[in-house]
Amino acid sequence: MIQAKTAPWTLLVSLCFCSEVEQVSPPWGFVFDDWAGEPVDVIVYIPGGAHKNTDILMVIPGASRDTQRFHASWLSLAKEDTFVVVTIGASTKHFPDEYSYNAGNVINERGNLVVPDRWLFNVIEKIFNKVKEKHGLQTEKFHLFGHSAGGGFVHRYMLFMTEAPVVKAVAANPAFVTLPDKTVGYPFGLKNIPINNTMISRWLEKKMAIVLGADDTGPRSKPLSNGLQARRQGPNCLSRGKRLFGDAKKEAKKREVNFGWSLNIVPRVGHDNRLIAPHARKFLFN
Repeated sequence: MIQAKTAPWTLLVSLCFCSEVEQVSPPWGFVFDDWAGEPVDVIVYIPGGAHKNTDILMVIPGASRDTQRFHASWLSLAKEDTFVVVTIGASTKHFPDEYSYNAGNVINERGNLVVPDRWLFNVIEKIFNKVKEKHGLQTEKFHLFGHSAGGGFVHRYMLFMTEAPVVKAVAANPAFVTLPDKTVGYPFGLKNIPINNTMISRWLEKKMAIVLGADDTGPRSKPLSNGLQARRQGPNCLSRGKRLFGDAKKEAKKREVNFGWSLNIVPRVGHDNRLIAPHARKFLFN
């Protein structure tokens, strides 16, 4: 995890023409604190051959918050397809539980609403814009990926941040899910949060894939992920992800909106970010 206020940079100057941007190699990054919430670590990788309009992937790690490991799982793919990887490091020091991380810091553990300016959801686009400013990038929209706790974050982000400039998103192996059910309290449903019908309809229309490992059938260990309400969604990540997709599809039909989600169940893969990433890449960058 990055300790200093501003970490050192290693810049490898591209040998190509000036239309390209400077390559940035891991694990260098910076600490982002230009917002109302707590500081967030950021790691950036820019492959050789990148230019000002190169695609940008924002990565949200799982519950381990192992930013460098999640970042590293995308580097070979980024080299092959030439896209920028920006990985978010929301440390447990500042975002200690599933309310503040998986659920975006919208409510606290007592169920009280947090001031919207401090929602973790609100920092993603700000970091995207900061990275663009630092590196001379002009890409207008970003791709979004999260696994496990990060997968929970991503599908909720797409609900709350309806105006976010996201091309496509992947919620992989979410530990527990938010169902389109107004009778169940957040983060398991939509009760008692500032969400309206228009936001729900737009959520269901988004280009988002639920990517699940067919062998992700073990129990979760965190309080919310292994609590009673999560177990009501299913015994494991595979069943919960399928439940989310199925309920969302039914809700889209009921609302008569175009359902934009897709479901991808990956055979012979469990709760493994590294093995899920290549399948997420196909959806994100195909």
